[in-house]
Amino acid sequence: MRKKEVEFNRNLRLSFFVMLIFGMLFIILLNNQISAQEALYCAEKTTSGAWCQNVPQSECDTGTNPITNQAYKCDRTSCESTSYCSTGTCVNTQTGNCLPSPQATCDPSQGGFFYNQPKDEVAQCQVGCCLLGEGSSLVERVRCDVQGADYNLRAEFRADITDEVLCLSLASPKEKGACVFEIERGRDCKFITRGECQTDGGDFHEGFLCTAPELGTLCAKTKRTKCISGRNDVYFVDSCGNDANIYDANKVDDVAYWSFVPGVEGVEVDIGDGKGNIDSSIYGACSYFDGSTCGPGNARFGNNICVDLGCSASELTGGIRREHGESWCSEPISNFVNAKPGQLSTLIYCSNGEVQYEVGDNFRNKLCLEDGEGFAGWIVNNWATCFLQDNTRDCENLDYCKVLQSEGIFPTSYGDPSRQLIEDSDTKEKIKASCVPKYSPGFKFWDPEGTIADIEGEIQTPISVCKFSSVVCVVPYTEELIFTGWDKDPDSNCLALCEQDGGEDCRDVCTPVCLETPPSDTTPINREWAENVQNICVVLGDCGVSSNYLRREGYNRWKDLFEGEQIDWNTLPRAENKK
Repeated sequence: MRKKEVEFNRNLRLSFFVMLIFGMLFIILLNNQISAQEALYCAEKTTSGAWCQNVPQSECDTGTNPITNQAYKCDRTSCESTSYCSTGTCVNTQTGNCLPSPQATCDPSQGGFFYNQPKDEVAQCQVGCCLLGEGSSLVERVRCDVQGADYNLRAEFRADITDEVLCLSLASPKEKGACVFEIERGRDCKFITRGECQTDGGDFHEGFLCTAPELGTLCAKTKRTKCISGRNDVYFVDSCGNDANIYDANKVDDVAYWSFVPGVEGVEVDIGDGKGNIDSSIYGACSYFDGSTCGPGNARFGNNICVDLGCSASELTGGIRREHGESWCSEPISNFVNAKPGQLSTLIYCSNGEVQYEVGDNFRNKLCLEDGEGFAGWIVNNWATCFLQDNTRDCENLDYCKVLQSEGIFPTSYGDPSRQLIEDSDTKEKIKASCVPKYSPGFKFWDPEGTIADIEGEIQTPISVCKFSSVVCVVPYTEELIFTGWDKDPDSNCLALCEQDGGEDCRDVCTPVCLETPPSDTTPINREWAENVQNICVVLGDCGVSSNYLRREGYNRWKDLFEGEQIDWNTLPRAENKK
């Protein structure tokens, strides 16, 4: 009895020791898994040329930003929580635009200054009255500064004035008047400021025009007009060459309109349609903000009108008229789902009657997005982040990722031909799908063995990226009884490893369906499986069988994607040249 008790105690201690060993191994594996999951860094720029990606530290670009002369940032946190990858406002001091944008795409070399606040909280984007020369308009502060630079004039911004009517009234030159001089021929006159008149020794009459009858000057009304530097409006000009009031064909003979400046003795400027009077032959009250300014044209009187600063319909404008200051994309962002090789995203804008454009980059890491209100801006295509998602909800919550129903692109620990599955967040079941880029990235497909982008230290090549989706498909078949048909069997090594590891759905994981029937001299490839592989290739970038952005077929055919001598390749289509 004592011998059995000793043996029982020894077995108990042995069992406890075994459980302790397994517990320690489980903790080590769990720690390794947690460490692997947490070892993600927010890279301001990755070694593959992408911006604002959650990647392993080894994929952070450690070079120097040539614009800031500082090292690209790489912090162990999510990009959403960083300042340099969070969305704010990009103020462009070259175009005068304020647009929502990530900091990474707000390029200082192109006039961009990034603010970490929304547009309505940025002082440079505040709307107020811009006093420029003797004109005025209700615009954002940065646009006021740009207009001043365009006209080489000092611009005064009044943030306290946000009413357009009040702003326009400030453009009336009340401080000016008729300066009368006695000369041999009679009473000469200049329309100048009080200070200038005092300097010249004249008799100043504030608020009067030189053509006022009561002044008795030599200057008379005319039907001529002129454009004045620093102003947008069309102006009447008197016989002495002095500026008069803003052109209005209905007031060409109006005595009061030719006697006083606006605001004096009830004289007012008729703003016509209130939208800049583009191409109007009657009204000369132009508006740079609304897309017009003084320029040559056929008016009822004179040779100047409010010329159109918009851009006429053309191929560049998408076949429609575009307003001055309007921006748009060369293609809707939806066109970059399964983008073609060579397809680039371009931001286009209309400025002073001319169509201008900016190209994001050559590798589709930045894409143009329209806001639906006449403006467009850049977004970062964080395509590499998609590969880190392991469930459908996290994948679909990212604007630049999508769930693709197909064989997974990630190899499992059970080896090829098995492919990793993704979890359906609703059913909690593993499904044959992958989280892939919604907008396909690009790279130097014309140099397969070169780097994917023009980045110092880059090690990825087009070949290495495309091979990421490669899979070796070997399927054993079993015929248990003659004439009962062949059954597809899971790969035995894969199944053993999967079951040993406690994996779920091991038979599905380890049974890729790539052949229609058991192998023979004419065994066709399973079309659905082949198309799934092709779809995976395309979303990874410029891989697989595809035509380019000009719809010209590439070198690869379906046959080039799959290796094997016992396959009826005639059953698979070539890449189509669709129009």
